[in-house]
Formats: sequence, structure tokens, C-alpha cells
Amino acid sequence: MSDDLRAHLDALKAPRPTRAWRRRTLELLAGPAARDEVLRRVRWYATKEPDPVGGRPFSDPSLRAEQGARGRVWAAALTGDPGLIPLLDVIVRRAAGVTREFEPSAKLAGGAVNALGEFADPHALDVLRGLSRDVRYPGLGRQIAAAIEAAAARRGITPAQLVERGVPAHGLGPDGSLARDIGAYQAVLVIDDPLTVRLTFTGADGRPLRTVPGALKVPRAAEIKELKSLVKQVRATLAAERTRIEALMAVERDWPFGEWCRHYRDHPVTGMVARGLIWEFEAPDGIWHAATPAEDVLVTVDGRALPVPSGDARVRLWHPARAFPGAVRAWRGFVTGNRMTQSFKQAFRETYRPAAPGAEPNPGIDGELRRVFAEGEWRVCHHAGTRFERKTAGRWREVRPADVPPLVFSEGTREVDLFLRVTSIAAEAPFGGLSASAGVRADALRRILPGTRIGGRCSVDGRFLVVRGELRTYKIHLGSAGVLMEPGNVRLRVEPSRRPSRKGLFVPFEDERLTRILGTAFLLAADHRISDETVLRQIRRGA
Repeated sequence: MSDDLRAHLDALKAPRPTRAWRRRTLELLAGPAARDEVLRRVRWYATKEPDPVGGRPFSDPSLRAEQGARGRVWAAALTGDPGLIPLLDVIVRRAAGVTREFEPSAKLAGGAVNALGEFADPHALDVLRGLSRDVRYPGLGRQIAAAIEAAAARRGITPAQLVERGVPAHGLGPDGSLARDIGAYQAVLVIDDPLTVRLTFTGADGRPLRTVPGALKVPRAAEIKELKSLVKQVRATLAAERTRIEALMAVERDWPFGEWCRHYRDHPVTGMVARGLIWEFEAPDGIWHAATPAEDVLVTVDGRALPVPSGDARVRLWHPARAFPGAVRAWRGFVTGNRMTQSFKQAFRETYRPAAPGAEPNPGIDGELRRVFAEGEWRVCHHAGTRFERKTAGRWREVRPADVPPLVFSEGTREVDLFLRVTSIAAEAPFGGLSASAGVRADALRRILPGTRIGGRCSVDGRFLVVRGELRTYKIHLGSAGVLMEPGNVRLRVEPSRRPSRKGLFVPFEDERLTRILGTAFLLAADHRISDETVLRQIRRGA
């Protein structure tokens, strides 16, 4: 590396370089040798290969204070080489302590984040989204958000629009699948539903295999490795889209129908999430109609086909806090009746409204939480009470509950309630009153159980799911999943399978406690078949 280039890179002290610094960098990188030297150094940061000069390990403290590290990252990014994007991802994670491999370097991490924001390649945006989800290094979250905002500003759109327009399709077809011929097999990558990505190999016999055929492992190792990497990328994008769209539940936002079709319904990855959700479509008379996408039609809760809106008609995400109770019940019936896989709780979502003046606030359990949501515009805080703050002119200002928009209030209070009930701070009394989540479980169980083989032995009664076994009758608490036996309300300590295998059993949303309750119910409905002596002794005692 020339002395001029080294001195120039060492001189970069700010997180983002000036235009003059960029111009001079490109002049100094005009020669291939200079470009190769910079790229090699940045590659070393990501791969911890030995330094060509000196053989220093990555973990050497000298890297943390190395002059020019930030400048080298920026110089490499200015070459525009898309192969740098995954390297910058690794550099940020290592320098921010995500991988717990090396001593953190805030300057290097921040430089790599800002450099990622310079790329027009959609993959760079996907990497930034992943970093915003995984990185917790102090101050770096703000830099990631700023990088996304800067990229959006250059395109004249909002950060939210930039993210939704930059979701990678990974080469998948409209149905969310991709097929490749590898040797005598056809490999098929497919998104089965909003939660599942599968890779299968089909040979001449027509049977799909879920493991790599032995005949391909060695001669086609490079192709198999590339395909497995693609599966990992698709899974990451699908998970990010589930999280992103759920976050929209707190936002009063709508889209023109044509734009919504492009970026949501018809996208190979996002569409797998969007088509399992309920949306609202504005009619020419200004009335909003709820429907769910199915093939090329929009289906209402009563099974009618909604007229296809015009391209500029508005679309928004349906929220139960905005719907009448009867409509919420009807959509819950639609979801369960059609075995509709929703990537997050929507129809069965907990909702909250401001307490009436003088009423006890909800939730009223102590604990500490501070969470930014609603695209960074709102913050919910909890410490001996819940309060909402809105960012105004760069500062957070408290807002009275009555003045908080309904969706923001419901989603913010839900965040607090779920946080407190997940942590030990708010461990529910084993058989006490029910939270909003437990009330939703009760409704789901009333809809799920009648179609199962134990439906005739189960009923929801207040705070409990009552299960009639051959030996005793049991009451499973809908909040804690604790079990009481009748007569006498005697505590039963039992550990069912965390994920019971019930062929054909449909559960409308992911909920660990609901899964536990169902597993316990199936176990106790056939209590005469239990072989665990520890459990049997408890059941027989006092029966």
C-alpha cells in the first residue's frame, strides 16, 4: 500500500466520509494493486486470515486501535464490489461482539454499518435489517437506523418503503419455490408456509428426499453447499418479514392496491406471510372491507369474493382493536375453520384500551421495560406503571393514554403485558386470574378441541380447561398451565411433551403455553395409559 493511500485512509476520523475524501479515495484506488491491497485487508477483518504483513491474529488488541480500519472499510465499499456485503456483515457482528469471538471495536463496527448503507444492492439492506435485529452494542442500533434512513433519503422514499421494496426474492418463483437439476436429482427449495422452508431432492423414482443423496455429497459438494446457503438466506428473510409485518400492527399506514400487490401479495417471500393475513380494502364510498388474499381473489369472512380494487385504492393491515367484537369472533372462526396459518397472532391477538378514569391501570405488575416501536415514532415505558412517549423534534415527550392512537396504545400495552408475563418479575399465580393472553387461549381451545379425539372429554370453564380422564378429572389453568385434580383441587406436577405430535391437530398461532396445555390435555384424557410412576402415584393418591 502506498504511503499516500495509507495516510489518506488513516486520516478518516468521522463515521461517514466527506465527498472530498471519497473523490480522493477513488483516485488513489485507480490502480489494481491498491484496490487489491484494500480488499485483502477488509477480507482479513472478516475471515481472520493471517495478516500478509506480520501475521497478527484478529484478536490482537492492535486491531481495536488500528489506524485506518474505518478508512479501509469505506475505501473497499467505494469500489462497489457486491462481494463485500457478506464480509461487512461479518465484520459488524465481530466488531460489535455479537459472535463473542473478539474484543469489540466500535469504530470498525460503525464504519462497516455506514459503508453497508452506501450499497444499492438489495442484499445490503437485508443485511442491515438482520443487524438491527441481532446487534445490541451501545449506540450501534442508532447507526444502523441512520444508515437505512440515509439510503432511503437518497431514493426520495421513507425508510419503511425502502425496506419493503428491497426484500430479496432469492431467485424464487411467484409460488415461493426454486428448482435446480443436480446430477440425477432435482433439488427443490420451497416455502411451504409462513413458518417453513424445505429443501428436497427427487430422483428417478419420484420420491422426494429431505436429506442430501449420498451420490451427490462428494461430486456435487460445491453446488450442495451453495444451495444450503440459499436455504439459510431464505429462512432469514422469511423470519425478518414476519417480524417486520407484525411491527406494522402498531402503525396507521396504508398502500395503493397496486403497490401492495407488488411488494406484499405477489412477492415470492413476503407473499407467503401476507397471504395468510387479514387486510382491509377501501371501497369507492370510503368504507373499509376486511378480506384475505386467496389466489387472485379477495375473500371476506363470510366467503364472498370482494371486487378487485382499482390500482390506487387503499389497503391496510387489519387489526382487531379497530374491529367490532362480532367481526373479531367471525375472523377467528374463519382462521380455524380454514386451517389458515398466520405467521403471528392477528385474528387471535390480545387487544387493550385505556382504562376508564379512576380504574386500575392494566397491566399493574411491577417491572422495567423501555421499548421503541411504531417505526421509531413511539416508545412505551414501564416502571410501577405504563407510560407512552412520542418523539417530537428529536426528543421523547410523554403523551396521556387518552391521546395515544388506539393501535399504538393496544400494541404498546401488549408489549408490556407480554414482557412482564414472560419474565420472572410477573410470574402468574399458579391458579390465579387470567391475563389477556390466557383469555385468547380459552377462545382458541373452544375452537380447536371439538375437532379432536379428546373433544368430548374437554370443556373450558372459567380459568381452566377441564379434562375428564379415566381415573380422575383435571383442571388445567389457562394462564400458568398448572394442573389441579378433582376431587379436592390437589396439585398435579406433570411435564408433557413440549411439542406434542398430534397428527392433523391445527393450532392457529404459535404459543408455547397453549402447546403445553394441549399436550397436558391429550396426556390426561388417556390417564389410564400413563406409564410414568411418579405421575401415576400422584393421580392414584386420593382418587
